Amino acid sequence: MFSRPFLQILLLCTQLASANSPIQLGFIPLAVKTPYLHAWVTNSHGSSPAQQMSQTFFNTNGPLGWSGMIRVDNQAFQWMGVFPINNATTVLNEVTPTKSVFRLQAGLMQFNVTFFTPIEPTDYVRQSIPFSYMFLDGFAATDSQPHNIQIYTDITAQWVTRDNTQVVMWNTTETGTMVYHNVTRKTPPLTANTNDFAEDSVVYYAMAKRPGLTWQTGPHVNCRGGFAANGTLPNTRDVDFRRVTQNSPVFAFSVNLGAVSPDSQPDPVVVALGLVRDPLVTFATESLTQNRSGYYWSAYTSIDQVVNAFINDFSGARERNAGLDNKILSAASAISNEYAGILSLVTRQIFAAMDITIPSAQPGQFNNSDVKIFMKDMGVSLRTNPVEVIYGAFPALLYFNPSLAKDLLLPLLEFQSSFLYGNPYAAPDLGTKYPTIPGNTSNTHSLAVESCGNMLIMAYAHAAKSGDGSLLSRYYTILQGWADFLVDNSLYPSDFVTADGLNNANMSNLAIKGILGVYSMAKINEAIKVSNNTFMDRTKQLITDWKRFAVTNDHIDSVYGQSTSWGLMYNLFPAIWLNTGLIENNTLTLQAGYYEKQFGNMPSSNFGLSLDSSRPGVASPHWTLMTAATIPDNLATVRNQLIKSIYLESFRLGVVFPLPVTYNPSTGIHISGSGSAIQGASFGMLALRSV
Repeated sequence: MFSRPFLQILLLCTQLASANSPIQLGFIPLAVKTPYLHAWVTNSHGSSPAQQMSQTFFNTNGPLGWSGMIRVDNQAFQWMGVFPINNATTVLNEVTPTKSVFRLQAGLMQFNVTFFTPIEPTDYVRQSIPFSYMFLDGFAATDSQPHNIQIYTDITAQWVTRDNTQVVMWNTTETGTMVYHNVTRKTPPLTANTNDFAEDSVVYYAMAKRPGLTWQTGPHVNCRGGFAANGTLPNTRDVDFRRVTQNSPVFAFSVNLGAVSPDSQPDPVVVALGLVRDPLVTFATESLTQNRSGYYWSAYTSIDQVVNAFINDFSGARERNAGLDNKILSAASAISNEYAGILSLVTRQIFAAMDITIPSAQPGQFNNSDVKIFMKDMGVSLRTNPVEVIYGAFPALLYFNPSLAKDLLLPLLEFQSSFLYGNPYAAPDLGTKYPTIPGNTSNTHSLAVESCGNMLIMAYAHAAKSGDGSLLSRYYTILQGWADFLVDNSLYPSDFVTADGLNNANMSNLAIKGILGVYSMAKINEAIKVSNNTFMDRTKQLITDWKRFAVTNDHIDSVYGQSTSWGLMYNLFPAIWLNTGLIENNTLTLQAGYYEKQFGNMPSSNFGLSLDSSRPGVASPHWTLMTAATIPDNLATVRNQLIKSIYLESFRLGVVFPLPVTYNPSTGIHISGSGSAIQGASFGMLALRSV
């Protein structure tokens, strides 16, 4: 008989396979936890990790060595990585918001390999621990007979440097409850970023002690070949520190499960993979440049404690995240199966773009009251806390935990309220050198309507959805200044550009964002009981004029007065989400009908609508899905067309990046970006339905 966890996984995989069939996901998340622990695998033929894996960093700039083997009755099979033995084959490969599950077959044995990155949105200690799980379970023989099983896995030093000429050093630590390997560059540069890759990390590979566990560090040929031949490792250390590719060192574990039968399921074989950096970032403040560490250090005084806590929390994390998966997928499936598939793909990367930090200190002396979250502009640039990306992610952030939104806005507001910043408009980010964060004091006037509108909308949305108005009162002066700027500049945004690079004069989508920023200031004044509140009157006049200029008899012009112009009006979303009453349902219905016409005018092979008629070869998944959230329920077919177009772009073989920031809607070919938190915009439909 199969164990209950195995049957649950099979049921989940069957449901998802039905939802996703026949299109298969071409790029699968593995360990996706932080800006630098971000491993994926290509799936160009719908085949197993063994047949396709070299695992890769999210931007595909180089491999990450990660290997796995299984011995079934003394015959070795590769289920991950590259080694000259037989490959396991894939029965199913599916994703949920927190897991990627492979159902594999090796000889007469089937088993699950699950890559599980826990998401703990309301627990900053757990969420900030930079570790991810991989586990094997669900062993079942196709002949229903017992079989002797041994498991092997290792990582290489490619996890700590892109420069294969660097000398790396490592160690293996045994405690009473666990064994872990750690590896780092011999001379790691502090807060170094090489092509998005961290060169200052220590990578950990850990297992809890259990019967049959053995380990080894040494040349990959020795470790892998020894296991393939003998089914065990000798518990020996290689102490010849050397270059990454010189007798390529690996850091390995094996577990002898003995005879496995339907009536004797072993406990899951669980491995923890972590990428630890300290400090995480350096941040410029008024008085000094401050080193900041991961929040989890407020709860632990040594790395042993961190690793041990993570390993011991596996069962609890698995249970909690099963609940989170079910919550998201149940709600998303009520909209469409394709929507559930999209959220399964993007959820981990939203959280993996962020570092939850506190000021660096001595162990046991960390101050967890000074929390700031920093977001990297994943897959696009080294910008820190890019405002338009946070705006895109905001539906997801408030859906999961409003505190995440607050702690991302805080460093932006704090820096721009200091004497270090002098512009009368909001900055688009905190600088372009992540993880070194100098702040942005440059002339960014062209982005001012975009940035001021985003910041005001987000500040008000956080307060409205959380009931926490502390940011509003603390930073009232700077918020009011940005609102004054929008009163003067939002209706006719003639000298401004959007974060997407659109620069037409009088863009209606940019104008409505600015107007919603003014509205947000009016509501902020109401919340903190400002007696002389003129911003609501200004909002009413601005929205009246906007409708007169932008709304025609069959759609919203993307440029005032140009009847052939149109675009995805994603900035209508906060007007609905915040219950502003500024946009009537008949306007939303009118615009949805126009989207339907555009779908009818394009070939069925297209992967969705362009962002704007002025740029017909560029589509944006995040804004497409935020636009889908603006479609009235009585036009669900239009909403689902928008969703399906992004699903078709995402769930197809042959893609060479995770879901891009932009792509060509005619061909589906990637244009820019990957792994971005901006895909949190896809949670707009759930955010509208959440209490």
